[in-house]
Amino acid sequence: MAVQIGGLIGLYGGAALGILSWWLGRRIVKKQRGLDELYEHIWQKSRSISWFFTLTSIYILFSLVIFGIEIGAAMTLAIILTVHLASWGITGMILSINMNMTEPLKPSRVKFGISVVVVSLITFSIISIVTGNWWFLIASIPPNIIGLISALTPDKNKEN
Repeated sequence: MAVQIGGLIGLYGGAALGILSWWLGRRIVKKQRGLDELYEHIWQKSRSISWFFTLTSIYILFSLVIFGIEIGAAMTLAIILTVHLASWGITGMILSINMNMTEPLKPSRVKFGISVVVVSLITFSIISIVTGNWWFLIASIPPNIIGLISALTPDKNKEN
């Protein structure tokens, strides 16, 4: 068993950069007096919502195993961790934007944008698993960006 240097760098380097970014972000927000009850509520709610996405991804992965698609333990954990952290960050961002805007985001646009992201990720993940080629996941980046932009852009047609 050879040690994969790139994997070690990605695993521990990513964790170190994530912790450093989290710490610096909280430090900056604290200087701007942003660590208040609203901040705590937003991120607590976001963690709560992200568990629903995580539970859904677990059920999808179990369904794939039931249908005979073999997925390694490391890949399964990577998918679950990515879904959990991404949904936590994205929902936290949406809630932060929505609660700090004068006009809240339109729920139908947010639902459409999130639906585009979810369908894109599920579709390209299944294609990647079936073909065994994980490069198909890169093709999900443009639809994900379009979905996020759609979800996070306020309605410009609204009359003032």
